[in-house]
Amino acid sequence: MNQCIHNIDLLRWMMGNEIDEVIGMTDRLNHSYIEAEDMGIALIKFKNGSYGIVEGTTDIYPKNLEETLYIFGEKGTVKAGGQSVNVIEEWRFSDLLDNPEEVKAKFHENPPNVYGYGHTPLYADVINAIKQDRQPYVTAMDGKRALELVLAIYKSAAERCSIKFPLEQCATMDFKGRF
Repeated sequence: MNQCIHNIDLLRWMMGNEIDEVIGMTDRLNHSYIEAEDMGIALIKFKNGSYGIVEGTTDIYPKNLEETLYIFGEKGTVKAGGQSVNVIEEWRFSDLLDNPEEVKAKFHENPPNVYGYGHTPLYADVINAIKQDRQPYVTAMDGKRALELVLAIYKSAAERCSIKFPLEQCATMDFKGRF
């Protein structure tokens, strides 16, 4: 949950948020001193008919290589990679409306660390939302949706079965002592 929740949130948002079911597996492979997983994978079926795959681990030698979001479609492919999903590495669409090199150049960040620049604009938006009496771009419900998916992955891994959405009555304490 700690390492992957932002990417899980991004995947869910990019795919329209609505999930049908998830199958997950988690394990503690190399960090016996922690009471949590150090590897997790999940297959997600979205209500729009698409599928998503999540793979997260803290078991990379010698350190985290990158975070990557791929979107493969019938008429296009996008790869956002880099240390914090901050570099558009592939931008290919059958309609040829966008110049891939221009898109890659325009949306390329070079953050000083793995955290990127993502939090600063979010904080600014919350401040502006308060001042303008409007909802912020990212709401508490968005965070709840990301947490729901993580908990469903945990539940699927613990019960060794597919979990249908919406997830009901599930909390991190349900998995206490699992590792």
